[in-house]
Amino acid sequence: MAGRTLVIGSGGAGQNTVSKIPDASGIPVVTINTGDHGSTISMADGNVEGCRGDQDLGWALAHDYKEEICRAVTGYSNIIVTAGLGGGTGSGTIPIIDECVKASGARMISVVSIPMHFEALRRETALRQMKKIIQISDRTILFDIGKMPSRGGGSLPINKAISMADELMKEAIVRIYNMLDGPFFSTLSEKVYTIAYRSSNDPVKAAVWAMEEYLFDADPRYGKIIVTSDSKIGTADAEAVSETIGNMTGIIPEVVSGEEEEGHGILLFIPISYRSLLS
Repeated sequence: MAGRTLVIGSGGAGQNTVSKIPDASGIPVVTINTGDHGSTISMADGNVEGCRGDQDLGWALAHDYKEEICRAVTGYSNIIVTAGLGGGTGSGTIPIIDECVKASGARMISVVSIPMHFEALRRETALRQMKKIIQISDRTILFDIGKMPSRGGGSLPINKAISMADELMKEAIVRIYNMLDGPFFSTLSEKVYTIAYRSSNDPVKAAVWAMEEYLFDADPRYGKIIVTSDSKIGTADAEAVSETIGNMTGIIPEVVSGEEEEGHGILLFIPISYRSLLS
């Protein structure tokens, strides 16, 4: 066996996100892209530079490289794939990855982003593509990059907002990777989630701040929120976080402690109604 979980960065945005995963983490990573970008699987040998928003071209290229993609996922129980939607490479490649994943008997978690509002055509395309990704994935984590500039009550420059989105997507991927060593699919029992993240030495404060900044439209009262920390949470703090969020939503969350010794980077997985997204 190659191991339990593989991370795949598909397309330019996906490759950017996984490049932020530290080598020291030991997380196995494969990248799939067009052109000469140093990707693990370089489709079209540099003769095609991006798919220019053509999902069908992305799918066709990935289909030509399907054997190589299937070899890459062989031996893993779980595949985490990340991509930016609205273009062609990432969104076109994910269905082929899914075929390989299903053929190998593994499960796929998609971590995908939606472009900002000023990219109106790409955003509209991404929202259509999103529905297909949700349908074929075992779990989907959604990021709306359009919500990034207003985080913390401020107004981030666009390039800073995109960079921060990459960091948060990377952080979500690492948390998912670690949780997959345990009962991940029963813990995140809904099909679709978004995330929220804040840090503080006080985990209750971090959780409350995060509740104000989730990164896709969601009703936090819809279902059970999963609270994850990168550091250890003591029993008293875990109970305080649970009680605080329970009072805010009417539903007691599940708290998953990390292993680091200090600080609390609190990342919330907030469920989204699957049917509302497909209507």
